[in-house]
Amino acid sequence: MADTTITTLTEAVPTIVASALLELEEGDIIRPLVTNVPFPGAGVVHQTPFVQKLTSEADDSLSSQALDAGTNDETSPSAATVGVHGGYVQLKEIAQLGTIDDMAAVAGKLIGQCVITRRDLDLVTLFASLTTNQGGAATNIAPADLYDAYGSLRTYFAPLPYHLVLHPLQIWSSVGLISLFDNSADAIQTSGPGTVGEDFARYGYAGMALGFNLWADANITLTNNNGSGAAFSREAMKYVSKRGFRIDIEGDAAEVATKIVGTEMWGEAILRNKHGNEMQFDTV
Repeated sequence: MADTTITTLTEAVPTIVASALLELEEGDIIRPLVTNVPFPGAGVVHQTPFVQKLTSEADDSLSSQALDAGTNDETSPSAATVGVHGGYVQLKEIAQLGTIDDMAAVAGKLIGQCVITRRDLDLVTLFASLTTNQGGAATNIAPADLYDAYGSLRTYFAPLPYHLVLHPLQIWSSVGLISLFDNSADAIQTSGPGTVGEDFARYGYAGMALGFNLWADANITLTNNNGSGAAFSREAMKYVSKRGFRIDIEGDAAEVATKIVGTEMWGEAILRNKHGNEMQFDTV
């Protein structure tokens, strides 16, 4: 005697696919923390010149001082070249009709996500261009690195607030930032009430550490368990926006498909090099 089961009726049982879960990406972390510059109209290179400071004299016989944009202590001008960034999906009509979800909407969402990720990647890549590096390859973070970074930013008149952006594993690992506040013998402080250590112990996260707003960004590239975060003020980098995000849809009759294209135009550059410090540290 044979039973009738799901196995025997495999070909006759309909398959119902739930709403698609989209692969997640890191969000727009860095752009709100840096100088944002609108750049509509003509031109593709945005330049920010720096004029050297003057020196006050101490008597009534003053010497003329030239306004000089070529010999200041920053790279002048700071040049950001804008370009097109985007994603493209050609969605066949039969694929659209044969799926549970509105795949055109899914495509639009995924294109938007990939553009945001591209923008964040472009900005975190600038971290390694900062001249001052408080860490280095095969180096674990130590309290002195944060002290030195804060002192460096104050020395060069970087305006507050200051931000510290690290890869998640540079924060949450046995040698990460969290280990500086774990109540061990060499920790900065105990996990007493109202301390950073208590925040890490209770919530697993702290909004600030040693004068820096703390941010985790998984778009920071790790090579051999080493990556470059940054401690910086807003004017350390600039994000130059030529044109915001736009979705264009075009039918392709010959392919019986719809072309879905999402694009944005921007450029990025170091603005004030001394208003940022590279924070290169290991994760293990």
